[in-house]
Amino acid sequence: MKKLLYLSLITISLLLMACPYEGTVELSSYEESLKVDKKLVGEWVSFHEKGGREELLIEKAVKSVFKVSHNQFGENNKFEQKYNYRVYSTEIGEYDIFNIESPEGKYLYCKYGWTGKNEFYIQFIDADFVDKNFKADSVTTENFKSFVTENVNKEEMYGEKLEFYRKYSPEYEKVRMFMKKSGF
Repeated sequence: MKKLLYLSLITISLLLMACPYEGTVELSSYEESLKVDKKLVGEWVSFHEKGGREELLIEKAVKSVFKVSHNQFGENNKFEQKYNYRVYSTEIGEYDIFNIESPEGKYLYCKYGWTGKNEFYIQFIDADFVDKNFKADSVTTENFKSFVTENVNKEEMYGEKLEFYRKYSPEYEKVRMFMKKSGF
């Protein structure tokens, strides 16, 4: 019974939250993508308000592709899921937009930016925004990239910022201590 209640609460919260758009096309190929930002290589952590966290291990695979291992932890440091992705970026406007390729060949898209020496954020392209504003009979790399280019500066195209801290950096320790003092 507890498992059913827990599953129901998770499902409801996911439906109420904005979710990232998952597509079938990439914004650019590996060959066309930008060189990797070497500052992103390493271990990163994002803390959630209710005590969960996301951990990323970002490694350089080739000149323009990252290999990312993503571990998701719930409340009380309970391991929930592990994901593996290939990530490569495309410059659109003033942003680098990541193509996040899953092993199933689906794509998520997000922009990223640096907020400090050991901090960066990502914002996923929002599924609701795409569903409401992207009018095409079929999705191709060309028409989806054109859509993203037209809307890249609109904040409503993106979900909430997810802040990551380099593991064991002073910024990470500061946030970790704050979360601990807050009871998480």
